[in-house]
Amino acid sequence: MENELQQAWERLLESASPHRTVATLSMGIYLLLAGVAGVYLRFLFRRCSVSASDSEAIGRAFPLLTIITTGVIGIVKTSVALSLGFLGALSLVRFRAAIKEPEELVYLFLCVAVGLALGAEAPLMAFLLVAVVTVFALLLHLQGRRGNGHNLLLTITGDADSDFGDGESSVLSAVGELAGPYTLQRMDLEEGRGQIRLVLRRTDPRRTAQLISQLKRRLPDCEFSYVNLDSSL
Repeated sequence: MENELQQAWERLLESASPHRTVATLSMGIYLLLAGVAGVYLRFLFRRCSVSASDSEAIGRAFPLLTIITTGVIGIVKTSVALSLGFLGALSLVRFRAAIKEPEELVYLFLCVAVGLALGAEAPLMAFLLVAVVTVFALLLHLQGRRGNGHNLLLTITGDADSDFGDGESSVLSAVGELAGPYTLQRMDLEEGRGQIRLVLRRTDPRRTAQLISQLKRRLPDCEFSYVNLDSSL
């Protein structure tokens, strides 16, 4: 019993040696860097994400995931036995995170990669990884904003005689003048009522409400509904 207590005391003194203290302080700095990197990745995800799900909820996990990955790698890299034990523990854990978009999975994997680099004491690699991802994420975001149009399915219902005739007050004439080129998908005329479905290609979302208002003024007796065909919801 006394020998075990003495060995435990010696291990405690060894853990408090100057060499171990410096290594612990160094790991503490890497953990702080991991937290900062996680917060930045959360900002980048919120700024550039086009995910339809709750980006705020998934983004809150980024700093903690990066810190935990850094700490785990910092621990297991010192011992082969700890590494094997860690793999065994992971085999028993079942993750049930609801990942709805591929973009969310990419950012989660990025947090893990940054944590791995910092845990392996390779801060330059972590910085380069974050910098390169930032450049490409911003480029893709700007490119997406320039092409931020959608295909609009427009349904118009009105009187078959007055709204679906051949004159300038007809539905097709008004749509062609106000919306430009379109594709006729379906047209129904039955019992004095008519309904037409048109696809407007690459419509600017900011002009959709304005276009509908103009059509309502031009065709006051008609009913309108529209759907974004590119929407994932």
